[in-house]
Amino acid sequence: MRRTLGALALLTLTLAGCGDEDSGDGDVQTDPTPVITQVDLLTATAAGGSVTTTATELPDDQAVREYAAQFRNDQLGGEIVAAAEKAEVPDGQQLAAAVVAVGCEVPSDVAGTYVDGEVHVHATVPVTDKKCLAPITSVALMLAPA
Repeated sequence: MRRTLGALALLTLTLAGCGDEDSGDGDVQTDPTPVITQVDLLTATAAGGSVTTTATELPDDQAVREYAAQFRNDQLGGEIVAAAEKAEVPDGQQLAAAVVAVGCEVPSDVAGTYVDGEVHVHATVPVTDKKCLAPITSVALMLAPA
């Protein structure tokens, strides 16, 4: 099962100065808070994995394949590799991935923030009384600063 949420800018805060006045010290704030963009949300039944709040950096194809290999379900691993191949990664960014949920429901929202050089993720999972025979593993694929 695959569910695409589309590209979603999860956090954007840009600091910039404008106007004609000189601040006096000549320094201009040029370091905006990094933007974490969700590329895809991939799901599979009975794929295993452990939920984490810190994403794994995927700087190259080898890292993507190694990350995808951890899952018991070959379909999910293949979807992760395929989504990474299709992703357009701008200069200065890299892919990152995290298991954001394992359970009966797929997250309705995934938020990412960049703190102290790491991508932190949080998923909002619908509350349900469902009993599932096999849990659904949800993996968020994101763009993050390199």
